Amino acid sequence: MSSPVYEPQASASPSASPRETETSAYSAELLQRLVDQGAYFNLHSTPSVSESRVAIRGSGGKEILGLRVVESLRRFSIDTYPPTERQPFRATNTIGEIAGSFTHHWMFIPDDYLAQPGSEIPPTALDASRSQRFVMVDGICRFGNGADGFRGFGTGQTYPSKEYGQSQLLITAIGTLFEGFGKFKGHNECTYVYCGKLDVERGFTGSLMIRAMDPQGNLRTTRALPAIRPIRESEPEPDITYLMLRGEAAPADLVAPRLDQSGQFVGLKVEQGVTMITVDASYRNRRGPQSVTSLGPLVGKLSADIVFNPTAPGGTLRDPIPFTTADHLSFPARTGKPVGSFLANLVDGRVFNLEIPKGSGQKAIRFGGTGPVSEGTGVFEGIEGLMTDNSVVMFTPHVSASVYVLRIYDPYGRYRARPGSD
Repeated sequence: MSSPVYEPQASASPSASPRETETSAYSAELLQRLVDQGAYFNLHSTPSVSESRVAIRGSGGKEILGLRVVESLRRFSIDTYPPTERQPFRATNTIGEIAGSFTHHWMFIPDDYLAQPGSEIPPTALDASRSQRFVMVDGICRFGNGADGFRGFGTGQTYPSKEYGQSQLLITAIGTLFEGFGKFKGHNECTYVYCGKLDVERGFTGSLMIRAMDPQGNLRTTRALPAIRPIRESEPEPDITYLMLRGEAAPADLVAPRLDQSGQFVGLKVEQGVTMITVDASYRNRRGPQSVTSLGPLVGKLSADIVFNPTAPGGTLRDPIPFTTADHLSFPARTGKPVGSFLANLVDGRVFNLEIPKGSGQKAIRFGGTGPVSEGTGVFEGIEGLMTDNSVVMFTPHVSASVYVLRIYDPYGRYRARPGSD
């Protein structure tokens, strides 16, 4: 597969990691609590049955330049169980009632196109034989009766694939909130990530993870949410199992510069722990969208080689900093012996700068990263799929709150657990 190559932006090249060049006036414990003030909306998206004209065609009527994507967003429960010496991660996936909708235009773009809101999009035809970029414009996400939601913008990538010998067009995408309304008003630090399948006749089917920083506390709750109401129709992705994991760094975890042969800074080496996580979100008309997060035990480690310059210009809503990373996730058994590992090659990423607490000068970043999963060892041998990373990170001290959603091709149910079996 091919992916866009991003050239490093002109900037000063630091010779040391952020941890070595800065100090913090805040304790790691306090900053961890602050980066954890995120509201997560884990949703499953299917094409809206009301949309009949999906493909946007060129003047000749043959070339497909983009798609009118009209999504029905449903509650999505992913309960993930840790791996063992005999089994990989397994999860129950429950798709529930409709919680909202998302409408936008996804237009294909050249690999070297600088995608920005309001810029003219050069007509580009879909080529399903290779990986392509696309831009998501005119995006409006609405929850419930439509009073709460946001307008957003983003970009994505296609990945031609075959399942059961059938050609498929897989996608990942990263978006950011530009204007919130209702309960999302003022939640400007909001990232959303997609992974799933694109059908030029119907639209998108797959995972949407929205993460909004919520220091106001009006999107999060500690109350129990109403029980999910499973859909009665057939499962939209019967050969797919979704897993969910969390990344959380400790101040002692590695943050080190990556240097090229001339000694120039080209990125970072970063480590963090991998823990279990469960999130739930629902919409109730009186209280609006609400999110609940439950954290579980430490189960593994993530080691990342990141191509990224934290001092590069940009990092705004209109000018995010691109990055790529190779994430190696490894998991030991209770005896300490390795049970397996896999690689998430996040070939598309966007970084947005922020301060936590706001106005404090304490630097942080939020970002989305997406790409394929492969190179499994041990119980993960043969793993195939996609992963999204929705994160907020500080380097000084090193704290983070990351949510990873994995879409695993699972025709034989190796990664699928039966409800109530664990």
